[in-house]
Amino acid sequence: MKKVLILGAGAQGNVVGWVLSKAPEIGRIVLADLDPRRAEETARSIGGDTIRTERVDVTNVDETAGLMRRGGYDLVVNVAPPQFIPQVMKAALDAGHDYLDLSSVSLYETDDLPFEQLQFADRFKASGRTALINGGSAPGLTNIMAREGADLLDEVDRIEIKDYAVTECDEYLPLWILQVYVIDCATEPYIWEEGRPKRMPIFSGEEIYDFPLPVGRPGKVYLHAHEEPVTIPLYLGKPVRYCDYKIGEPDIDAWRVIVERDRMVAEKEIAVRGVRVRPRDALLRMLPATPSPQRVADLSSRGRLKGRSMQTCDVTGLRNGRPVRIRLWTESPDLAGACRLIPGASDISLATSVPAAVFSLMILRGQIRRPGLVLPESLGREERDIFHKGIAEYEIFIRKRIEVGAD
Repeated sequence: MKKVLILGAGAQGNVVGWVLSKAPEIGRIVLADLDPRRAEETARSIGGDTIRTERVDVTNVDETAGLMRRGGYDLVVNVAPPQFIPQVMKAALDAGHDYLDLSSVSLYETDDLPFEQLQFADRFKASGRTALINGGSAPGLTNIMAREGADLLDEVDRIEIKDYAVTECDEYLPLWILQVYVIDCATEPYIWEEGRPKRMPIFSGEEIYDFPLPVGRPGKVYLHAHEEPVTIPLYLGKPVRYCDYKIGEPDIDAWRVIVERDRMVAEKEIAVRGVRVRPRDALLRMLPATPSPQRVADLSSRGRLKGRSMQTCDVTGLRNGRPVRIRLWTESPDLAGACRLIPGASDISLATSVPAAVFSLMILRGQIRRPGLVLPESLGREERDIFHKGIAEYEIFIRKRIEVGAD
């Protein structure tokens, strides 16, 4: 029987833990978090006799590696806040475990590497261990969509990714870590153009995009600091002239005012009643936390919380000398449907963490065998077919339409 350590007991830990707990080969899941009460709360939401909890401070590499060694785990799933990725990866290497995460943070910041996990690539490969990174929805599903579209073309010109969510509630309730979202909003995004990365201004590239169902409405999106334009051109397997990622929500312009006009995420200190403070520190401290699974389930059951979200990926290029556009998009449950499938899940956590859980099972089952870093866009046809079958069990599908002769 396999043993899995999940680091992070928030919304993503709830979904990953639930999916893994239903797999017959999983004998033990340990859910570890800095907040023991949150870990216990999430463990109760998951239920079953395979799950245990631990307290861990993932900023302490030695402590985290010690927890990993004592458990003898077959896989470490890192769904802790993404700024702690380097510490957790180092701990997994020190303990000798396979590893999975959902994102990258430092793009062209760590020793000029495209993303921070690359600093550990050689060590993972030398150890024979697998580190599958960026394995959520965006990045993750979006990278799989890009590969699906690119494989249908002889030449790839453009890959354009959109991410949109609509959340309705009678109180302000974030379904994603706001601290991460706000910092991303304040970070100049990268696009890929003519064979190299290019920085763009924040909130540039404004576009109104007509989203298909389940969103089913036009929505405003902007370029946003994200992993896909950095990793996809490097790992897709064929040249790409242009790649970008844009994000949106009905309140996106409110965030633009906070970040761009009011400079509430500025790092330069200002004086407030004689005290020197950084606006960024004050804002991040005040932002609300994501709700517990029990609260999501309660608000959904009473009709107070609703949500729907999706990703799209338009891949254009040439096939047999003719211009072709491959339109791909995700079709997944709304928030009420997500709660029906996994108690306390939202539309966002379901779409993010079911892919992570499926990738985890693929590693545990030997369906992804390669040592070193693995990115979703590098997976082959057989691996992607297994992935599609796994996410379909939780009603997540990638739809596709081919438009021949499109500009």
